[in-house]
Amino acid sequence: MANLLTFKPVDKDRYFYDKYRYCVSFALDEVSAMKTLDHNYIDAIIDRRKLWREVAQQRWTLVRPGGQPQLAQTILTRRWKDITDKTSEDLHDLAELLLTTTADFKLVTSVNLGWIYTNNMSLIKRLNTMGFLDNKEYTEAILSRPKNTIKLKVPKFTHRSYFKSVKLTQTSKDTLINFFNNQQDTIRVAPAFTKWLTSSPYLRTQDYFFIDHDGEGWLVMLELISPGIIRKTLEIIPA
Repeated sequence: MANLLTFKPVDKDRYFYDKYRYCVSFALDEVSAMKTLDHNYIDAIIDRRKLWREVAQQRWTLVRPGGQPQLAQTILTRRWKDITDKTSEDLHDLAELLLTTTADFKLVTSVNLGWIYTNNMSLIKRLNTMGFLDNKEYTEAILSRPKNTIKLKVPKFTHRSYFKSVKLTQTSKDTLINFFNNQQDTIRVAPAFTKWLTSSPYLRTQDYFFIDHDGEGWLVMLELISPGIIRKTLEIIPA
């Protein structure tokens, strides 16, 4: 029931997107077709996806002679669900709600997942009644620390810096690797970033990579090595 919604608290230094208190996350097939909230746009994207998948299936069939088309069909079936009339109907129903609501909100999509951020409880209750939105979860931003800070139980450093998602050259990556290899005793490198530095063949950094360090002098050195690579820096405070 809408009046029995339970929100999972999320400790933060600011509201979602510095504006919204609540978030409703959900699964909906092809929801990324709603990156632009427009019925004609949704239809165009869905038609394009159907055509692309038909072409892809034909190509698999052509290059897999001697009984292999069945294997190709199996692979395609595992990767993509059929885009049915119901799929399109669900997208348009959600789009119509969002297009006609007077509530302020932000919609974010990725493949078959969506997040709607808002301060409006009436909108959240209407979303809750939409049975075609699967795996709905409700979260609430709880402001538990000052802005631009992060809490750790036993802080060993004063600051945490996050990286931007940037594609580097191999030379630039090698320079970063050498730099951090020489600073192992004076900074903490996040596990995911460590893996990227030590064993990943990829050249793109990710925005969840971070390092913990003392003071802000490190940022000057990183700017010299790779200008603009730092996304944000937070002060670490004790929990």
